[in-house]
Amino acid sequence: MDIHSAQTGPLEVNTFILPLAGRAVLLVDPAGCEFSGDENAVAQILDEHDCVPVGVLLTHGHFDHVCGLKHLRRAFPNIPIAIGEADKKFLGKKSADAHKQSLGLLAMDGEEEFLQELSDLPEADFLLKDGDTLDCVFKAECVAGAFTGDEAPDFEAVLNALSHWKVIATPGHTKGSVCFYNESEKALISGDTVFYQSYGRTDLPGGSEREMQKSLARIFEELPKDVLVYPGHGAYGFELGSNG
Repeated sequence: MDIHSAQTGPLEVNTFILPLAGRAVLLVDPAGCEFSGDENAVAQILDEHDCVPVGVLLTHGHFDHVCGLKHLRRAFPNIPIAIGEADKKFLGKKSADAHKQSLGLLAMDGEEEFLQELSDLPEADFLLKDGDTLDCVFKAECVAGAFTGDEAPDFEAVLNALSHWKVIATPGHTKGSVCFYNESEKALISGDTVFYQSYGRTDLPGGSEREMQKSLARIFEELPKDVLVYPGHGAYGFELGSNG
């Protein structure tokens, strides 16, 4: 699977572009914004590879993973956004309130300016639950809405590709953290749950070390060791088993 990537936003989130079929792709955690000066990074990659995004997947709702949503929606007004059900508070009209506490704990420079990027974020269109397959989330109408004019995507091929991606609920970093697993491609989009020989912090609001350990145990018990992991930060494309 040819997954394109970019490091976007003020904390260099790994933004992934997942190929589906033809020109259709999914975007994961687009964080490029005016605050970090990379608001056009994702659009440039899409243009370079002649891709059409049919949906946005969020591994969780923390500010560094969602700060690019307003700009992305300006570029792609119809693009639907999906997030874990328990993290929906990080989006919408009161989104800045949900992010302010985490930013305060990190003592981030330019906090007040950055909060402007996090205010009044787009609402989630879909709330993800454990076991969902993405063809049941981004249905044919989402695919159709992404294409314009006389373009006619192969709906069957796109929906088939979406069906191979499954949601795994992995609370711990946040209550609504999720991973996305493709068994046929042996790929895991892990967000801030699994890093290379590490895992995401659990000391921010909504985090739980106990839940994180349960989620990690599930991942390592249920998935093959040769699955390639694509996390929210740092090195990616490493085998799950390398975390020993």
